[in-house]
Amino acid sequence: MDYKIRKIQKQEYPLLDNFLYEAIFVPEGIEPPPKTIITSPELQVYVERFGESKDDWGLAAEVG
Repeated sequence: MDYKIRKIQKQEYPLLDNFLYEAIFVPEGIEPPPKTIITSPELQVYVERFGESKDDWGLAAEVG
């Protein structure tokens, strides 16, 4: 498999909301929460203003 790991690009930051939703643990047999859950302040702290701090790092993998 041919792949490349690179730094996430600013135009890709909106994808972080999707990744955040996918990272929510949902036990088997439990209905997943609505996608709107990621707009809650408790979860937005993980993605809003991403990239503004020197300590913010994101990596992306390109396959193929």
